[in-house]
Amino acid sequence: MNILFSSLSGNDLTQSIHYHQAFVRLGHQVFKFAIPAARDDLKQGAWVEPGFAPETTLESLAHLSGFTPDLFLYIEPLGLIPRGMEKAPFPTACLLCDTHCDLELRLRLSRFFDHVFLYQRNYLKFFTEHPPGHVHWHPYACDLEFFHPMKVERDLDVALIGQVTSERKRILSTLMQSYRINEQRYYWQKEISRVYSRAKIVLNLPNADDLNFRTFEALSCGALLLTKRIKNGQEMLFQEGVHYAAFGDERELFAKVDYYLSHERERAAIAATGLEEVRQRHRLEQRIPEIIDMVKTKPEAVAPIRRMSPSQIDLTYAKLYEQWRLADSGLKLAQEARNGGRPFLPVLLPALRSVMRVLLR
Repeated sequence: MNILFSSLSGNDLTQSIHYHQAFVRLGHQVFKFAIPAARDDLKQGAWVEPGFAPETTLESLAHLSGFTPDLFLYIEPLGLIPRGMEKAPFPTACLLCDTHCDLELRLRLSRFFDHVFLYQRNYLKFFTEHPPGHVHWHPYACDLEFFHPMKVERDLDVALIGQVTSERKRILSTLMQSYRINEQRYYWQKEISRVYSRAKIVLNLPNADDLNFRTFEALSCGALLLTKRIKNGQEMLFQEGVHYAAFGDERELFAKVDYYLSHERERAAIAATGLEEVRQRHRLEQRIPEIIDMVKTKPEAVAPIRRMSPSQIDLTYAKLYEQWRLADSGLKLAQEARNGGRPFLPVLLPALRSVMRVLLR
C-alpha cells in the first residue's frame, strides 16, 4: 500500500516513530512528512524536524510522494493536516491518543478523516459524527524490534518512568524507603528497554484510567507489570494474575510490591507469560494490518469535512490553527477567504486569538 504518513515523528515522545518503521518492515511504501519543528531541550526529548508549511495542499504532497496514494494516515501528535482534505481522492484515517487531555480537540481532528482509530476504548462513544464502522478501538502495541528484554542484571526492585505527579511522588517516596528504584528523570525511548530490563517490577500509574503505552513497554521487556486495575480494554487483552498484576488502591499496590518481590518464582512466571502474550498477539506488525483491513473494508468517503460548505471548511481549519497556535497560517486563511468572497471574520477571530496568545506568553 502507498501511504501518505503525517506526524511529528522527529519527537522522541511520539509512537509514530515505531509505526513508520513497522509499515516499512511490512513492505508498504511510505511518504512521511511533518510541520517544521525545533525544540532545544536535550533533557526533555529535543528534536529538529524539517517539514512543510501548514497550508501545504494534499494534492502537492501526493505529487511529491512519487506514487499514487492509497491512504492518508495521520498519527498524533501535531502532524501536518494539509489543506484540501475535503477533496481527498483516497481514504483518510487518523490515530488519536490523549483523549483524556483534550477531548474537544480530538473531536475536531476527527472531522478531517474517513476513519478514526482511538487508543482508548472508553472514548469511542463520544465520536458520533461518523457512520458505523468508521470509528475503531485500536489499542497500543509493541515494536519488539525496539522494546525487548536486554541481557542485563535485574538489579532494580521497581521501575517507574513518566512525569512525576504528586501521586507518583508520594508513592515513590514510600517505595524508596525499602526498595531500589530507578532515577526519576526524563528517559529517551532508546533508554527505556534497558531500565525495564533491569526491573523486577514495572509500576504503571496511568492517567485517567488510560490503557497506556507503558503497559505494553513493560510487558515487552520481560518485567512484571504492576498496574492499576481498570476497565478500558485491559481486561479484554490480558488476564490479571496471568499476564500482569494489578491493584485497586495504594494499600493493595504496596502489598503487591512486597508480595512479588518476596515470591521470585511466581513473579518471573507471570512476567514470562506476559512477554509471550505480547509477542503472540500485540505486535505492531499485527495491529497495522488491522488498520489497513478496516480501511479497505469500508473505503467510503465519510469524513465530516467532506460534507461541509466552503465557509465551514475554512472555520474548521481556522480552529485547528488556533489550537496549535499557528497564527500565521490562520491569518493567511482569513485573507484567502476574503479574496475568495467567503465570510472571513469568523476565520479571522481564531487567528487573532492565536496572535494574542503568542504575544502574551
